[in-house]
Amino acid sequence: MTDGPAPEPEAGAPAPHAASAHPAPPHGPPPPHLRPQQPWTRPAGAGWPGGPPPPPPKGAGLAVAAVVLGLLGCVVPFLPVDLTGVRHYVAFPFWSAGLLTAVLGCLGRRRGKPLAAAGGALSVLALLLQVAMVAGHLAQALSPATAP
Repeated sequence: MTDGPAPEPEAGAPAPHAASAHPAPPHGPPPPHLRPQQPWTRPAGAGWPGGPPPPPPKGAGLAVAAVVLGLLGCVVPFLPVDLTGVRHYVAFPFWSAGLLTAVLGCLGRRRGKPLAAAGGALSVLALLLQVAMVAGHLAQALSPATAP
């Protein structure tokens, strides 16, 4: 062996007796971020990986029904049919059922939500037409009779 000075390491090379970059953990339990953990298992439910796929959205049947009922509520009172005495009330079943199906068509996972909203708008239009017709009928019934 030589008693001379130890050779210096090259630039960028690690020192032969240098401490490693990762110090040895202290005695005792490791810190929480280094503890091994159990893999988290997800429940096998709808929408979870490994579980069944979510059900497809329901159809647009309620939306179509809302549009048809709203249109009927707007059109039926003006049909040239003898509806003497009930013409101003004939839209009620159409707009009320149309409004109900429009609300149900907009809820949940369904297709055709914009169509259901259009059916709801038509049903509200039928409601406004009925209110105007009833108001006109009441105004005519309460006005003094004009005898010739």
